[in-house]
Amino acid sequence: MLKLISFMLLLLTFASAAEDPIARWEKAVGGREKVAAIKAIYREGTIEFAGMQGAIKVWHTSDGRYRKEERVATNWLIESFDGNTGMVQAGPQAPRGMSEEELRQNRSKRFANSNAMFFVFFPERHRGTRTVEDGNTVVFTPDGGIEWRITLDPQTSLPQEMGHREGDKTITARFTSYETVDGVKLEKEIQRSAGDPSRSAVIRFTKTVINPPIDESLFSIAGIMAQ
Repeated sequence: MLKLISFMLLLLTFASAAEDPIARWEKAVGGREKVAAIKAIYREGTIEFAGMQGAIKVWHTSDGRYRKEERVATNWLIESFDGNTGMVQAGPQAPRGMSEEELRQNRSKRFANSNAMFFVFFPERHRGTRTVEDGNTVVFTPDGGIEWRITLDPQTSLPQEMGHREGDKTITARFTSYETVDGVKLEKEIQRSAGDPSRSAVIRFTKTVINPPIDESLFSIAGIMAQ
């Protein structure tokens, strides 16, 4: 009996691996139709970094606009990207345009974490490439951006980790827990590492709003200067 059960589990594992990982991922998060109805996601949470506590707010739109506000101790950072140009303000410094290297990063950061669904599930909406490397690995690169590598959990088919390169470092985000918001599964906790434990960060989301009202100035220089 035990041998039969083991054999059946093995068959199920092979069947799961043989199925398109993107299709498995779509089912796992709640279905392609639910994700297709999302126009924007707003999230806020806590961040722990180098023994310090802080807060984070992020806006992502399905068409690839992005804004992040991050404060840790006395340090704060605002980034905004309107799909073409980006602005950044660090602390009391004046807002400035992003460098070409920063733009390369942000053309991909706008599809970070669960927001990768907007690129991977709907390739007709965005320019770039996506490939299935094996039964649990999806790789995608937005035009003019950097490569992201997503590893799915073989049991849940949800993203287990996501990695990319920044300079000579590999940045890895591990998704250690999930929550369901309006029928869609999103990561609840992220452990972000650059290979140095002293520089690791943990983000825990405490609020999520799907399809919130969006003020277009969020993604502009005017929105940053209004802070």
